[in-house]
Amino acid sequence: MTSINEALRKIYDTIKPIDTKEPIDIIDAEGRICAQDIIAKIDLPKFDHSAMDGYGIRIQDCGTTRKYLRVLFAGDKNIAPLQDGEIIKIMTGAPIPQGVEAIVPTENTLEENGTVTLPSDVRKGANIRKKGEELKVDTVCLKRGEMINSYTIALLSSQGISEIDVFKRINATVLSNGNELKNYKDTAIDPLEIYNSNTPMFFAKIRSLGCCSFMDQSTSDDLEAIKNTIVKAAKKSELVIITGGASTGDRDFTKQALTQLGAKILFNKVDIKPGKPTSVAVLDGSIIISLPGNPLAAMVNFEIFATSIIAILQGSKDIYHKIIKTTFSNNYKVKPGKYSAICGFFDGKSFTPLHNQSPNQVSTLKEINAIAITDPSINYIEKNCDINIIDLKNKIDKKESIFILPQEG
Repeated sequence: MTSINEALRKIYDTIKPIDTKEPIDIIDAEGRICAQDIIAKIDLPKFDHSAMDGYGIRIQDCGTTRKYLRVLFAGDKNIAPLQDGEIIKIMTGAPIPQGVEAIVPTENTLEENGTVTLPSDVRKGANIRKKGEELKVDTVCLKRGEMINSYTIALLSSQGISEIDVFKRINATVLSNGNELKNYKDTAIDPLEIYNSNTPMFFAKIRSLGCCSFMDQSTSDDLEAIKNTIVKAAKKSELVIITGGASTGDRDFTKQALTQLGAKILFNKVDIKPGKPTSVAVLDGSIIISLPGNPLAAMVNFEIFATSIIAILQGSKDIYHKIIKTTFSNNYKVKPGKYSAICGFFDGKSFTPLHNQSPNQVSTLKEINAIAITDPSINYIEKNCDINIIDLKNKIDKKESIFILPQEG
């Protein structure tokens, strides 16, 4: 049986990005992974400009009363130097004329009868945004592997960049095994049949992670049918997610099918509860992830293993789990001897476990935003105990320990 750390190590060491790029308009790039380092070609700010509405002055004129004879606005282009004894009324974003040493905000002056009295203590450079103080030309402003969001698009726009290379979206197919499963759109369902909740769940999940999702019909518990379905899915997708048929029951054929097809097994069975039957294999360049049929168990192992696989395939630099250090909200018994995944909710202050951790749960999945994993030696977690939890919303670019370990004392 493979440990969680060993399974993750094999994922990190073995799986490589699908290094296929495509150009895209930046306006359509949100959620995509940048495929190149982007070098700044424009300083930010582009020129020295005013950070406030106020008056441009020389420091030597502090404490005096002056008249202003001109006003500068953002977008003005004819910028004459500041003359001796002159002050300039200047608006936010307007360029700084030669000779201006500071901007005094309007609210820090006394205006009356067409004159302006300046404060006596003004720091040189106050309220002037200097050219390049935020970003300098020829520095990297966006790294290969970064996910692009709306604020990244603002940065790219500021550089006059209209198109960038991104990694192509990976194709991912989701399918389930089970004679008892019915499509969620079916209206005729027998009393001993159930709706397939796993396939729609993971279809939506992998699409939210930036994949092109495909959803195949449920496959019957038949070895040849499963083999044919896997081969078909692997031909059109870089990633195949299979739920059900992963264990050792009389009709659990997924692993047998993969073996007969000549797949390279990265790991088969993980030392985790729930989800021991989880496995990952490679078939003709496609990554095949076999998950338990129970929805909560499938979700836990998808979050621990599949999300990192997807991040790697996409070319993301953020492939590791983000760990949050927090406290446990209540006393909690744990069955020792295994690494146990505890699903729950992190409210920003502490982690509260689900009341029911049964692997077949469906209704509670929507409440989960974090997972705690206990060391096999732990049988009890005390209220307010310090713990590590996996944040299910984010990934980072460095590896951290994911386990709750025994505490000293």
